[in-house]
Amino acid sequence: MATFDLQSILDAYGPDSGRAYAEHLNPRFHDLLRLVGFDRRFVRGEGPHLWDDRGDRYLDAIGGFACLTLGRDHPTVRDALEQALRIAPPTLIQFETPPLAVALAESLKRFLDRPDDRVFFVNSGTESVEAAMKIARAATDRSSFAHWSNAFHGLTLGALSMNGAGWLRRGFEPLVPGCREVPFGDPEALRTALADESVAAFFFEPIQGKGVVPHPPGLLREVAEICRQTGTLLVADEVQTGLGRAGATLASRADGVEPDLVCVSKGLSAGSIPLGAVLGSAAVFDRVFDSVERSVVHSSTFRENPLAMTNGLAVLHVLREEGLVERSARLGDALIDGLRRLAPTVPGIRSVRGRGLMIGVELDPKAMSIDLPGLANRTPTLVAQALVVRLLQRHRLLAQSTSKGSGVIKLVPPLVIADEDVDWIVEAFRESLQELARGRGAAVRGLLGMLQRAPGVVLRESMQ
Repeated sequence: MATFDLQSILDAYGPDSGRAYAEHLNPRFHDLLRLVGFDRRFVRGEGPHLWDDRGDRYLDAIGGFACLTLGRDHPTVRDALEQALRIAPPTLIQFETPPLAVALAESLKRFLDRPDDRVFFVNSGTESVEAAMKIARAATDRSSFAHWSNAFHGLTLGALSMNGAGWLRRGFEPLVPGCREVPFGDPEALRTALADESVAAFFFEPIQGKGVVPHPPGLLREVAEICRQTGTLLVADEVQTGLGRAGATLASRADGVEPDLVCVSKGLSAGSIPLGAVLGSAAVFDRVFDSVERSVVHSSTFRENPLAMTNGLAVLHVLREEGLVERSARLGDALIDGLRRLAPTVPGIRSVRGRGLMIGVELDPKAMSIDLPGLANRTPTLVAQALVVRLLQRHRLLAQSTSKGSGVIKLVPPLVIADEDVDWIVEAFRESLQELARGRGAAVRGLLGMLQRAPGVVLRESMQ
């Protein structure tokens, strides 16, 4: 019998994976990568860095859309998964109480300082949002939901119904009825939306992923009080912000609120095994799973599998032992400070915002003396994408333009970056902004190429 050889498969498909991807999966996504200069073959990853097939080293500030909190190939996580495969606890018996699930639930509650919560494990961030929607409906006997404009809570049908981007919703209507969009940061509009007491839950991201938009000081405490007065559950979508990304175990707690339900995923998985969770009070959970018959009214096949539970336990261990929440806060402050000090010295930075290692650099194209034929009505999106191309080609820094219509470059590197990586990012922005403002170089050529080949194309919107 022939042995399975993974390396031979990588060797066979790796050199021409783009063409094969276009043939077997999604040809338009392959086109997008070519248009924006991301059609490169990466062959190795370690910590916050990647290496391509030419041996060049890159700093990854996209971080798997913010899930690679520990970087790639962390030895503790790798060893834990190898132990799980070697010990091989019986998996997916389904009618069981898996000890690893119990251990992870207890560890997660302790890490997040929510000792009285119950935990429901899922396989992804959007699944955690979907589960929270169901839990909120059953617990309140209400059917509607509310969310901020510009929100991103996932792309499955329920989560998509609370998405603030019309272009992502288009083509998938009708969505879940009763979802109410509230202008971001407007507490009186929220009070009006919740006044009829038909809304089960208000969902919010402590820092909005699209554009890296924080709440004004004190706003979330006011939101929490409005929810309390109207009997609406407050649900924190901490899929991206939680577990250290924003420099705290929970970003919502930094704003002074304790939500009824909390969704986590990216930081708990750390990009190794798909994993997420919903945490909420026993009183809320008991209104959903309120009898033996209804003990299984919500579930999924893979949600407590040993590999995922082992992965989560190892990730929490590393976050604690290496002090990565504190490290995120420290290096995030250093990076934000470096970029803000850069702003007066180069044209084009309107603002730098964020917390921890979740940072948005908003550009001001009008401050750049770009003089290019056919670019009289240049948009922030195109200029941001041109800068992304320049950062990649000249400085081997992976970053992303966050959404259509936005001039924000988003930085969400692994929490294991070093001080020299902070310097790498600041210097890459300094040189690239100077070059872009002078109207020449790789960034501008990349911008013109995109305009000629596919007007308006941008790197796909961040997956929260």
